[in-house]
Amino acid sequence: MTAPTKRVPLYNQIRTYITDQIAQGQLLPGDRLPSENELAEHFGVSRITVKGALSSLVKEGTVYRIQGKGSFIADQAQGEPLRYQSPEIRTLKLISLLIPSLKTAYMVNLVKGVENAASSQGYRVIVSLTHESVETECQLLAEAEEMGVAGVIVYPVEGESYNEDILRMTLRGYPIVVIDRYLKGLETNCVCTDHFSGAYAATSHLIEAGHFRIAFLTAPYTGTTSMEDRLEGYRQALADHALLSDPRLVFTRTEPEQIELYLQQNPDVTAVFALNSSLGLKVFAVAERLQLSIPDQLSVIFFDDYEYSTRWTLRPTCILQQEEEIGAQAGRLMLSLVSNPAQERKKIVLPPRLVIGGTTAAPLFRS
Repeated sequence: MTAPTKRVPLYNQIRTYITDQIAQGQLLPGDRLPSENELAEHFGVSRITVKGALSSLVKEGTVYRIQGKGSFIADQAQGEPLRYQSPEIRTLKLISLLIPSLKTAYMVNLVKGVENAASSQGYRVIVSLTHESVETECQLLAEAEEMGVAGVIVYPVEGESYNEDILRMTLRGYPIVVIDRYLKGLETNCVCTDHFSGAYAATSHLIEAGHFRIAFLTAPYTGTTSMEDRLEGYRQALADHALLSDPRLVFTRTEPEQIELYLQQNPDVTAVFALNSSLGLKVFAVAERLQLSIPDQLSVIFFDDYEYSTRWTLRPTCILQQEEEIGAQAGRLMLSLVSNPAQERKKIVLPPRLVIGGTTAAPLFRS
C-alpha cells in the first residue's frame, strides 16, 4: 500500500493565497480583504476555516481587524518584508473528538482518557458535540479536515450504521478512530467494549440467581452495533442456560409510563436488564411508584454505574466499562496513525466487569 500524499490544510491554502497577493503587490498595506463569506465562497470552505486562516495572519501581524468593518493588510514594520509562518508549520498540534454529549460520567471519563493520551505527546483535543445528529457529525468531520486537524476520534451517532464521509476519509488515509461501537461495512480503526460478553455476564448473573423471566429494556437498537451486541449477549446467555428467548421480554419503549405499564402487564417478570444507567434509573423510579421492592420483588442490572446515587441507597449491580481506558487507547491509536497513516487498521476490544451490588437477588413471586 502506498503512503498517502501529504495533505495541505485548507486554511493554509487561504493563508498562502493572501500572503502571495501581498508579495506580488496585489494587496497593499491598508487594503481591505474580502469578507469571510466571500472568502468561504471563493475557496469552497466553511467560515470557521476562513476564521482560522485570518486569525493566524492576525497573530503574525500580517492582518489587523476593525470591529464592524473587516480585515485589513497591516503596515510593514520599519520597511522590513512581512514575515509569515510557512504553511507547513503548525503552531498547535490538534486532535478532534466528536461525541454526542457531555451529560454522563461515562463521557467525561472518556474525554479525560483521550486528553491524557494526547497531551503526553504535545497534542490538544478539540471536543465537539454532535447532539446525536448525523448532519452535525458530517459537518464537524468536514470542518476538522479543512482546519488541518491531525485526526478525528468519533463516537458515532446512535442508530448510525454507515457514514460515507468516514469511509471516504479512511480510504484516503486520513487518521480516524471510531469509539464505543463499530460501523458495519466500514473497516475503520475502532476502540470499544466487548458489549456481547458484558450482556452475557449480566444475564447469566440473573439466571444463576434463580430468575427465568428476565426483561431486556433497550432503546430501539437497529443500526447501533453496541446495542445489537448487548441484545445478542442477552439472547445467548438465555440459550446457553436452556431458556427460551421470548420476544415479549425485549421491550423498546423507554418512557417511564410505558415501563410502568409493561411491568404491570407482565407480573411474571422478576428481573430487568437495562441497556444503560439512564434506563436503569427509570426502572428504579417506576418500581418505587408501583411499590415494588428492589431487589426482593424486582432485580435490576444495567450497563455503567449511575452518577446520582444520593436518592438510591442501594449500590447497583452493573456492568462497568473502562471508559477512561477506552479514551486513552483511542488517543494512543490516533497518535500512532498520525505518525504512520498507512498502518494496518486495528480493532481494540476492552473487557467490561460485572460488579454485584444490592439491586439483584433471588426472586420472590410478585402479583
